[in-house]
Amino acid sequence: MSPDALAGLRDYHLPASAHWWPPAPGWWLLAAVAALVAFLLWRRRRRRPRRLQAPQLALAELAQLRARWEADGDDAAFVRELAQLMRRYAIARWPADAVAGLTGAAWRAYLLRQCEAAPPAVRASLSAALGEALTRWPYQPQPGGSPPALAAALAELIRHAGGDDAGGPRR
Repeated sequence: MSPDALAGLRDYHLPASAHWWPPAPGWWLLAAVAALVAFLLWRRRRRRPRRLQAPQLALAELAQLRARWEADGDDAAFVRELAQLMRRYAIARWPADAVAGLTGAAWRAYLLRQCEAAPPAVRASLSAALGEALTRWPYQPQPGGSPPALAAALAELIRHAGGDDAGGPRR
């Protein structure tokens, strides 16, 4: 071999480094899947606490109603507000289409079904004075029952009414 034959060859060289942008199609797919999973987790986390916070919010509002009743002593307004509070709690806790149209005996029966696992005292109060306070007394000028006893019974009902999946699927 002659030295002149190798003189024309160039030295080896590395290829140019790959740029980080734009990423390969697999990275785009991975980013889309990660964004979808993040959105679904965010949506689930955002919805779930509302339903689980309903008892705490209802009990806080019940304490406010009781304080207002102690200040003004209006039994009829207190019973009306108790009935409204229970209706709002039920709509927030269970599917609205199953709750919103119920009245009278059907409303009381629905509440009893939701409280199947509740202690017997809660079910008994719902069948007695508390049931009357939620269905009939709001529409009477002089409701019966003791407001503190009704407030205590409603607080127990809210604490023991149904589990996370009671009443079927949410909206």
